[in-house]
Amino acid sequence: MTSKTPVRVAEDIDESILNYAEIKALATGNPLIKEKMDLDMEVNKLTLLESNYKSNLYHLEDKILKYYPKVIENTEKEIVNLEKDIQKSKENPKDKENFVGITIGNRQIMDKKEAGEALLKSIKSSMTDVSEKIGKYREFNIYSYFDSYAKEFKGFLQNETKHYLDFGTSESGNITRMDNVLDELSSKLDIQKKNLERFKDELEKSKEEVQKPFEQVAVLAEKRQRLNEVNKLIEMEMRNKNNIIEKERIEKLDMVK
Repeated sequence: MTSKTPVRVAEDIDESILNYAEIKALATGNPLIKEKMDLDMEVNKLTLLESNYKSNLYHLEDKILKYYPKVIENTEKEIVNLEKDIQKSKENPKDKENFVGITIGNRQIMDKKEAGEALLKSIKSSMTDVSEKIGKYREFNIYSYFDSYAKEFKGFLQNETKHYLDFGTSESGNITRMDNVLDELSSKLDIQKKNLERFKDELEKSKEEVQKPFEQVAVLAEKRQRLNEVNKLIEMEMRNKNNIIEKERIEKLDMVK
């Protein structure tokens, strides 16, 4: 299980800390001190890795329960809508020889040059970034709006779903752009079908991934157990040492009397 979330791993531990552990052990003459410090660092590293594992686990569980079901549902709906729009475009095909006509406002225009002029005029008549319906082409509603950030006129054709395009300044060119958008519906459908398969595949892989335990759980448990043992041994040694020191102090006091 991987994640982009940054965590402290072995490389982040300064080597000077290890050196300090060795110096401390030599200074005290007790190898348990060095073992304790080594174990402290190893347990900390493994605990951080375990924490990262759990964070990824919660993230995957959330995607399994919420993200993938929603995105799969939306993609399936988009596929159905695209199939309907493809059928609509086939029922209202473009004609290479004769212009099929366009509706601008309530006006039906059959002359291509006049249609291009009326379309461009309608597009430029609004400078708002809120889309407005300006007509209909090949039974698809035409919407336009002004992108104030890009300083461009844009829009979309809509039947069951929206198909975006950038409008230009060419009168005949905008009609061609709308034809191109409708010609690309089959490609959009193929992309959405591939997306659906990918989402389903990712969902299944995520379900498998959440079943995997933390790989170093046994090592971490072993290190923690040994650390507890070492801490008890050190505590016992210090208690014995303190008892000896106290005994020697009492003996010295008795000798003074």
